[in-house]
Amino acid sequence: MPTTTLLNPIVIVLAEAVILYMLSRLLFVWVLQSVASRHPYSRGGRLLQWLRLPGNLVHELSHALGYLLCGYTVRRMVPCIFDTAGRGSCQPGRRWSPLALPWLASGLAATAPLVVGTLVLRGVAQALDIHLHTPTVAHSTMGTLLIDNLWANLTALDYHHWRTYLFLYLAFSIGSELSPSQLDVRRSLPTLLVGAAGLAAMIIVLNRLPSAAPAYIFLSTHLRDGLSSLQALLDFGIVTTGLVAAITILPAALIRAARG
Repeated sequence: MPTTTLLNPIVIVLAEAVILYMLSRLLFVWVLQSVASRHPYSRGGRLLQWLRLPGNLVHELSHALGYLLCGYTVRRMVPCIFDTAGRGSCQPGRRWSPLALPWLASGLAATAPLVVGTLVLRGVAQALDIHLHTPTVAHSTMGTLLIDNLWANLTALDYHHWRTYLFLYLAFSIGSELSPSQLDVRRSLPTLLVGAAGLAAMIIVLNRLPSAAPAYIFLSTHLRDGLSSLQALLDFGIVTTGLVAAITILPAALIRAARG
């Protein structure tokens, strides 16, 4: 029944999204900002901005993609390196579709970096021929996904090749910018609530349909396939951000201690 076959992967996907968000925030708040300048007008200085640049570009482009998909043009997009505030920004423009809904566009654009950024991470790994062990929660515990698998990935990397270091840098920069900002989280709440209500309504409908009904087969199959694809993507994001967090968290702690 849908209650058992669909609720379990839904819970797993939601849990993994939260874990990926927390790992990304750890990279940004603890590791990346360990090199931030104390100069009040530089907001991290040029070193921080150059470290952020690839990930911030992906972050802002993800926002832009979210607005475009929801029927809005993009009026202005500025990466952190050119932003006087040092943050980076993406502002929607006028509607290009009569069906555009402001709350939906804001919500999707706000959460887009979590998915789009992870897709880019996977593409970077494929382009640089980096192979990571990414077990799924369906076949392992969360502890295996986060901890036991870490050593296998650390020892599998080829530290004699430049591709490894380029991948680690890009994974660090992009991974630290996967999570929505606090403003993004607030903007996404209405969309998330509507999405949760729609998902709950779909499960209720599925529970009332006979399992042999064409509508049941169509909805349950596509929902299950979508959840499976999203879970596999989140698995990769968790493994990748967990890997770079394990490598960088100690140097960040030493930098913070040295700076007092």
